[in-house]
Amino acid sequence: MLSLIGWLFGLAVATCATVLAAGLIDPKLHMAACGLVALAITLLAIHDHQRLINNGAVPNAIGSSTARYLGLVWAWGALSILAISLFVLEKVWPEWWQFFIGFAFAAVASIAFATLLDRDRAAGRSDPMLTKAGRILAQVQIVGMAVGVISLFVDKKFPRDVAYADWAGNNILFFGALAIAAISIDALRSPAHV
Repeated sequence: MLSLIGWLFGLAVATCATVLAAGLIDPKLHMAACGLVALAITLLAIHDHQRLINNGAVPNAIGSSTARYLGLVWAWGALSILAISLFVLEKVWPEWWQFFIGFAFAAVASIAFATLLDRDRAAGRSDPMLTKAGRILAQVQIVGMAVGVISLFVDKKFPRDVAYADWAGNNILFFGALAIAAISIDALRSPAHV
């Protein structure tokens, strides 16, 4: 499971890579950076999930790990959109702050859920209702991410030319949605998971 320092380091590296790639104003390079960040976080989450299952971890530990990785993706999206919108883009993307707030809220909620699971585990408890809520939240995120990805294609917002102010944000949205969906699907594949 990610330590706090590892989580913050991963967040810093992911955000810096995404912002620096956006600064080059090359949408293909930025898509590649977003794709690599999303893939790296997803693979780390899946690896950690499998390791916990193989070691016989309790459902709370597995659920906490999953929630922390989901929080990492949401936080990466929020901070990347904030930094790119404030410091990189010349054109103003009017909706950037709405995505920032939504992603930041989802990140905080994910970390709060992970902390709640950790507290129960430390106290030697396992709440079946909390476990069920975690599974439902993962399912809701999968559906939400599928709708988000489809809407990007239907609205012709991905891939996006740099002539549009939301080009970098849409790259983050697309690859972040894929990461959230993949981590959530992996989390649901095991009955041992929250």
